[in-house]
Amino acid sequence: MEFAISIAMVDVTVKMNDHDLNDREAKILEVFLLNLAAQSNASSTKMGMALNPLEKSEQDEILHYRFAWHSSISEELFGEFKEGIERRFSGAFKMCDLPEGQLLFEENAYIASS
Repeated sequence: MEFAISIAMVDVTVKMNDHDLNDREAKILEVFLLNLAAQSNASSTKMGMALNPLEKSEQDEILHYRFAWHSSISEELFGEFKEGIERRFSGAFKMCDLPEGQLLFEENAYIASS
C-alpha cells in the first residue's frame, strides 16, 4: 500500500510590515495579487480554484485567503503552484516599487492511500 500527501486547500497570507498604503491602495494590491494567484493556478494545476477571503487579523496583512480545489492536488503539483505564486508576487512587488512582502502558506493536507 502506498501513501501520498494530497493538498485540498491552502491559506495564503501576504504581510507588509509598517506599510504606508491607504485602504484603497491596499485593496488594489490585494486584487492584483489575487489575479496573479489565479494565473499561477491556471498554469500549474489547470483546475478551478475557489478564492475564499479570510479575516485579516493584523493591520499589516495585505492578503489573507484560502485557496481550495474541488479535487485535491498532489504535493508535487502544489509545489509548482507555490513556486509560481512566489515568483509572480516577487515580480509584482518589484514592478510596483514596493518592499517585498512576507508570503506565508499554511497547507491543509491529508494522507491518501492508493
